[in-house]
Amino acid sequence: MKLPIHLPAIACAAGILLTGCVGYVPSFSKQPVSGKRVPREDADFIVPGKTTRAEVIRKLGAGYRESERYSALGYGWEMPAGFAFWIIASTHQGIAGTNEFTAWRALFVAFDSRAVVTRKEFVRLNQKITLDEQLEAWARRNGNAGTTGGN
Repeated sequence: MKLPIHLPAIACAAGILLTGCVGYVPSFSKQPVSGKRVPREDADFIVPGKTTRAEVIRKLGAGYRESERYSALGYGWEMPAGFAFWIIASTHQGIAGTNEFTAWRALFVAFDSRAVVTRKEFVRLNQKITLDEQLEAWARRNGNAGTTGGN
């Protein structure tokens, strides 16, 4: 005996109605939630040992954070990553909720004492630590210890 085609759909719906469901929907947006996104191709002009701090700022703009202790700056932005939803239900009651997720990214650029780029790196940022703290830690790890902030 062959089961009717709609029987699996009814069984699935009953399972959701009597228990719950968790899901994730990725974001398809290319617009940042905050900051100005710097695509990798827009940073291709930055060449360690050649590009100057003035050139970086002229081409990428003034929307950066500057290290107070090291000659480095960071362009940060936050992109929508998607949202999760959950449903818990029974025959008597139910609850549901959603949670939006974002991805925080940055381009960090370090300079030598002549304001020439020594290093650039796209990084994923920790949302629990400020951009400034992460820029300072990155600059310290990457050999800029002892230099002061730029112009």
